[in-house]
Amino acid sequence: MAVRASDLANFVGTHLVPFTNPRVVCPPGRVRQRDLPNIMVATPMRSGTHILIDLILNNLPAYRARPLYVDLDQCAKQGRADHDLLGALTPRSGYVLKTHMPLNVPEDMAADPRIEALTEAACVITLRRDRAEVCRSLGRWHRIGAAEAEAAYGPDYDRFWDLWEGRDRIAVEFSDLFDPEAMQRLLADIAERTGTRAARRFMAPPSGRGKGRIYANKMMTRLAGRHAPRVDTTIHTLKS
Repeated sequence: MAVRASDLANFVGTHLVPFTNPRVVCPPGRVRQRDLPNIMVATPMRSGTHILIDLILNNLPAYRARPLYVDLDQCAKQGRADHDLLGALTPRSGYVLKTHMPLNVPEDMAADPRIEALTEAACVITLRRDRAEVCRSLGRWHRIGAAEAEAAYGPDYDRFWDLWEGRDRIAVEFSDLFDPEAMQRLLADIAERTGTRAARRFMAPPSGRGKGRIYANKMMTRLAGRHAPRVDTTIHTLKS
């Protein structure tokens, strides 16, 4: 039986060079205080989360750090074990913080004073993808039908926006991710809010063509972290 290149790449990325390494993400990486405002990327799952994270990391050099970003949800889940991961973060740790809160996180996470302090001080960006598209994408991910996916994940989508709607944030639409002018305006806005500068040359998201190059970018990111020529923090390859 022939093995698809994407399946092979995902196997290598999952078992041999995983994205969960200290160069890419906390945890397992440890945060170092960098005296910059945090940028919080808050999204429902399958909404382009890592595309936006990579746009920030590739175009705002001040935010290329070790690790490249912080998975806030995993910090909340694991921080009660050997050390306080949330306690290591401050409003000026200077990282991109990823969260799907309130989905698949501890029930009390949103009310945690440490989370509230981080959220209030961060440059918060929400990313909205059409509800039906998100449910279809989750259905493909979990290999279930459209109707079952809608029933299973639609309420979570609504619960996410019940939490974030009305908060002080930059609201981005999924389609904007692929509009170079819209993204350059967004990056200029983030740079102004954080007191940083955008790179002189805009680096757009990969088009989806040239799979070999995408795999190479992933590999270099996992091996070299912030020193990779193009950061690609996406977990699986070509799943939409």
